[in-house]
Amino acid sequence: MIPVVLYSAFIVAMGGLLLLVRRNARAQQARVAEMQAEVAIGDEVVLSAGIFGTVRSLEGDRVRLEIAENTVITVARQVVVGLAPETEALPADEHHPDD
Repeated sequence: MIPVVLYSAFIVAMGGLLLLVRRNARAQQARVAEMQAEVAIGDEVVLSAGIFGTVRSLEGDRVRLEIAENTVITVARQVVVGLAPETEALPADEHHPDD
């Protein structure tokens, strides 16, 4: 028979783990919300669907995003999950080896 002390220790450990996970999740949500509020025209961003684009205009809770030349979509600001990582662009006349 397992002593009550071990049950209590297990419950305390699980509670501590739950609090730690919740705290980290809240901190992550706060960072994303702050980034969404600070998005500016011209920023290169990534959406939750993995789509990359450049912010062309901000209209309240909507973002107009250019995803290709002359292709602009409107998305909810909440789907912008981060700034696009810096990448080296290929010159216009150079093709990727996989093409």
